[in-house]
Amino acid sequence: MRPIQLVYFAVGAMIISSCFVAEGQPMDLIGKVVDRANLTGMNLSHLDLGGAHLNQSDLQGSNLNYSNLNGTYLRFAWLMWSHLREAKLVRADLTGAAIIGADLNKSDLSGSIFARAQMSKVKLIGARLIKSDFTEADLSDSDLTGANLTEARLFRTDMSGANLKDIYLISANMIGAHLSWTNMSGGYLSQGQFSRAELYGTDLSNADMKDADFTRAYLMRANLTGAKLNGANLAYADMTEAKLVGATLTYAKLPYADLTRANLTGADLSSADMTGIRLTGAILRDVRLDQVNMRELDLRSLDLRGASLRGAILIGDFLTNANMAGSDLRDATFNQVEMTGIDLSGANLENIRYDQFTLYSLSKAKLNGAKMSDNLKADLKALSVPASK
Repeated sequence: MRPIQLVYFAVGAMIISSCFVAEGQPMDLIGKVVDRANLTGMNLSHLDLGGAHLNQSDLQGSNLNYSNLNGTYLRFAWLMWSHLREAKLVRADLTGAAIIGADLNKSDLSGSIFARAQMSKVKLIGARLIKSDFTEADLSDSDLTGANLTEARLFRTDMSGANLKDIYLISANMIGAHLSWTNMSGGYLSQGQFSRAELYGTDLSNADMKDADFTRAYLMRANLTGAKLNGANLAYADMTEAKLVGATLTYAKLPYADLTRANLTGADLSSADMTGIRLTGAILRDVRLDQVNMRELDLRSLDLRGASLRGAILIGDFLTNANMAGSDLRDATFNQVEMTGIDLSGANLENIRYDQFTLYSLSKAKLNGAKMSDNLKADLKALSVPASK
């Protein structure tokens, strides 16, 4: 080989080498970025691996911080305890991958597939997961504080025990998801689908769940203090012993929901649909039930002190021995309502409408200091006058 040819060969080798470096793949990785590769514990940070095929590859404990994995195929790959902080995995395929304990804080995984992936104890703080698919994935005990899962699919996903504080789940599909004992306080869940989801003991305090669908969801002992549930669908939901102190449920749909022993102190249910709702042993102190249609509900012996039922319609309800001292019943309508023994001390009954059955049971109520229109006073007085022989 002539000297000049040797020079050309050397220059060409340098150019090829520089191209590999420019693309972010060092020389010792050439030929290794393939399916079933063994990259355990390797330093792969800041590399461009976009679109690579690494299916069933072993990347346990590898450093992939700040790397580009957009569109990469990692189906059934092993990424346990790997480091992927601020990595880009947009539209990547991690179906069935094992990602247990990995650090994905602030990474972008939008549009990626994690169906049936094992992701327990994963760190996803501040991560972007918009429109990602986590169908039947295991995210239990993971940390997704402040993560964005807007329009994500989490059908039957296990997120039990996870930290989801301040999470974005707007319009997300979480039908049948397991969310028991998670921290979702301050989260944004509006228009999300939570039908048949399990939320036992879940912290949803101050969460925004406006217009969300919780049909037949399990919310036993959930903390919904200060939650915004305006227009939410809670039909047939089990909210036994749930805490709804100061929650807003205006125009919410609650037909046949079970709120046995729930605490609704100060909650606002104005104009809510309460058809067939169960409230046995519930606390309704200072609750707002304005413009609510309450038909054939069992409200016996309940604490409704200071409650507001302005303009409400009560038909066939049982309020026997209930405590409604200081309540506001102005402009309410009572038809066939049993009120024997009810405490209405200091209550406002001005301009209420009532039938004869309600009037008769009302005559057996405690009315000390109650405000009444003149016609109600006259009707009650007429009942107390013995009939002439």
